[in-house]
Amino acid sequence: MADPWPVVPAPYVYNAVVERVIDGDTVVVAVDWGFFRYDNPIHVRLLGCNAAELGTPGGDAARDNLTGLLPAGTPLVLQTAKPDKYAPRWDAAVTYLVDGSPRDLVSDLIAAGWVAPWNGRGAAPVPPWPRPEGGIQ
Repeated sequence: MADPWPVVPAPYVYNAVVERVIDGDTVVVAVDWGFFRYDNPIHVRLLGCNAAELGTPGGDAARDNLTGLLPAGTPLVLQTAKPDKYAPRWDAAVTYLVDGSPRDLVSDLIAAGWVAPWNGRGAAPVPPWPRPEGGIQ
């Protein structure tokens, strides 16, 4: 009998609500798993980027910016990729709403210079500080 599971795992998509922001690329959420099952706290690292660490140039500002974008209670959609090396934290693409329209959070953060694009391999790049002028705030 053939295995019913896909060979390449598909991402799972979940509704979530922000509980708090940890730093410029990590949030804590409550996740709606469906079927009336909810879990919190779940740590989620933003997939596809890296922010400056807290206490380094730009790190605290990146956290404060993300807190402004995602205050507690903000609804999100998570598309999980995998547990990361600091499991049980999960890597996920995050969609949030801006003026009622869905937006990719990491794309917005990269465009604004708050995070550097990163595929998770090799040395983690750090965005330049101070940030370049312009871009999405």
